Amino acid sequence: MGINKYLKFEEIVIKIFSEAEYSIDKMNERDTAYDFVAKKDGKSYCVEIKYSQKMYSPIAISTIARMLFSAESNGMTPVLTTSFKIKETEKEFYKKQFPNLIILDIANLLYAVNDNIKLRDELISELSFTIDDIAPQEGFVNLNSLQHDDYANSLIKELMLCKPGKKMFRTYEEICYDILKNIFADDLALWKKQQKSNKDLYRFDLLCRIKEGNNREFWGILEKYFNTKYIIFEFKNYREKITQKEIYTTEKYLYSKALRGVGIIISANSYDKNAHWASKGCLRENGKLIMLLNSSDLKEMCEMKLNSKEPSDFLLNKLDELLLELEK
Repeated sequence: MGINKYLKFEEIVIKIFSEAEYSIDKMNERDTAYDFVAKKDGKSYCVEIKYSQKMYSPIAISTIARMLFSAESNGMTPVLTTSFKIKETEKEFYKKQFPNLIILDIANLLYAVNDNIKLRDELISELSFTIDDIAPQEGFVNLNSLQHDDYANSLIKELMLCKPGKKMFRTYEEICYDILKNIFADDLALWKKQQKSNKDLYRFDLLCRIKEGNNREFWGILEKYFNTKYIIFEFKNYREKITQKEIYTTEKYLYSKALRGVGIIISANSYDKNAHWASKGCLRENGKLIMLLNSSDLKEMCEMKLNSKEPSDFLLNKLDELLLELEK
């Protein structure tokens, strides 16, 4: 488990407590039995966070006992918060052993952020597994103060208002990043921005990993037939059409043997015929898949998500078109 993954999950948990109107005290240098203190309505809760990249993970009894001792010594209530699912039989066991313990697992967190789309996207994108088989359950923390927002529509509006050109390139990258996370948080993990290549000669904008247990057809095809686990995204806020030069630059980042054989370019403008020719050539000659999308495609997928349709089906149709048009 990487420390960065844990810290990111901890940051999201703190956001959830904050949105639920708890005051947060992060200063905890002496007591390692918990991560932070949350206060509300005159009560104090010591919160210990456990992160795992697996959907189910064991919890050491000694960890809970140490946390409970610290909580009682300081007049607080212990809250164990996990990034994974805890089976109901285990919860019942812990409750019998530790009656004062409050458990907040991933199912409870998903319930808490259900009406806060942005925070929900952040939470889900940090999980290494899909949540298809996890039913949200009401728990200790509820975000009652939040109203159901129109986050996805606001992203679409920002995308349409972003003007092509160098002046807005960073804004375009951030909007594309937020929309992709909104669309594919259930499917992709990692969400690593702006990675530089060797010797800093080139960089790509975003690297994602297909989550374990993903059953959607498009991602399954990429894993099985294109031997990839990682997807590179490139964002091009150009005034001019994308040319073959940009396609070949993206190709440099793709390595099938490293399970990184697929790139997706998203352009504010369109592509010239040489760009399409180059994309097909990369696939035909080197087995590297580079899909060419534009802002309108991103908008359409976002609208599909809003209408409870599957956005990856849009990519599947695009892939079908590319393969059907592939010349010898």
